[in-house]
Amino acid sequence: MGLPRRFRRLQIDERRAAVEQASGVDSAAFGSEPRLIDLSDVMVEAAVGYTAIPIGIATGFVINGTPYDVPLATEEPSVIAAASFAAGIVARSAGFRATAPEPITTGQIYLEGCDPSQVPTITGLEEELRHHVAPLLERMARRGGGWRSMEVTHQSETDLIRIQVRIDVRDAMGANAVNSVMESLRAPLESSTRGRVVMAILSNEAAERLTTATLSLPAERLARAGIAGAEVARRLVLASEIARTDPARAVTHNKGIMNGISALALATGNDTRAVEAAAHTYASRDGVYRGLSRFTLEGDRLEGHLEMPIAVGTVGGAAGIHPASSAALSLLGKPSGRELAAIACAVGLGQNLAALLALVTEGIQSGHMRLHAHRLAWAAGADSSERADVVGVLEERGNYSREAARDALTEIRSRGTGR
Repeated sequence: MGLPRRFRRLQIDERRAAVEQASGVDSAAFGSEPRLIDLSDVMVEAAVGYTAIPIGIATGFVINGTPYDVPLATEEPSVIAAASFAAGIVARSAGFRATAPEPITTGQIYLEGCDPSQVPTITGLEEELRHHVAPLLERMARRGGGWRSMEVTHQSETDLIRIQVRIDVRDAMGANAVNSVMESLRAPLESSTRGRVVMAILSNEAAERLTTATLSLPAERLARAGIAGAEVARRLVLASEIARTDPARAVTHNKGIMNGISALALATGNDTRAVEAAAHTYASRDGVYRGLSRFTLEGDRLEGHLEMPIAVGTVGGAAGIHPASSAALSLLGKPSGRELAAIACAVGLGQNLAALLALVTEGIQSGHMRLHAHRLAWAAGADSSERADVVGVLEERGNYSREAARDALTEIRSRGTGR
């Protein structure tokens, strides 16, 4: 028995009931808090509820001299612990430095049926087009943003005319505003050129929103697992270069960076897919997919550098209405969009540092599995007073499976401990 054909037109409580009837799934699995169920219906089509992603706080970041405790939404164990670990190391050496540029988002229109000779004519329409969309950008302009420039080019591969408009979106991520502007330009462009608009939409490339984070550490502070700091630094630099030259390694290298950035984007109500798409496009900008970060040795200091496009906002979208997003932004001191991008870049670099340190020393899996063991204990049915004992047994035996967790819990309960 499937869902009714008009499923999306039902009320949300009717949709939840239909899911239960069709599949036997308890709709409570999709959340039970009435206000969040109602908000889900506002945020997405055909909503049946919401899913709870854990939010933790990575503590101890110092970015541009300001301390931050950073909320991260993620399902992966070790992300938050690793971020906090790196934050502590870097904070003892003046912290991260991070900068973000003016928040320029680009919109694109593609016209067909126009001769390449019309490019100068269309370019000359800029003031007219700018005036046409001024009401849409009025509030943004009052905050110092708005239309910045327009570029018209002929795309020889498709024989289309591309019009790109650069808009300063201030503290917004900018997708809705830019999309509205570009679609409003359809009619005047078609009227003036006798061409036809194929599509009008923003670009998530975010090429003008390159954000940079750096760190500088004495190599001696990197000593761990019985390995001298200078040797750890050498290995870390080599690992960085491997990611710059081997695309297969670069994919996982950059995924580690995005562990922190995507988790912060999600916690603050930003578009994780847009942020990730821009990052991976930038990683491929010279035709080869490369690691986004770079570590070098300068004398006896390890220098870290991360540059990548980060288009995030602190107003509009989910950030403006979701209570968890609003709380996360408040925890960060209600940053501007540029400040949030800078924080995200620093978190990404810190996440990368922590991952590489583990990889070139004791390996990444030991710490990861210690945290995973807590999940296994919970899944086995251990309560809060029993989990530590179950985890201890799993670590002692080196067996991290649900079956091993259930066996450990049975043993603990049989001898009357853990309660």
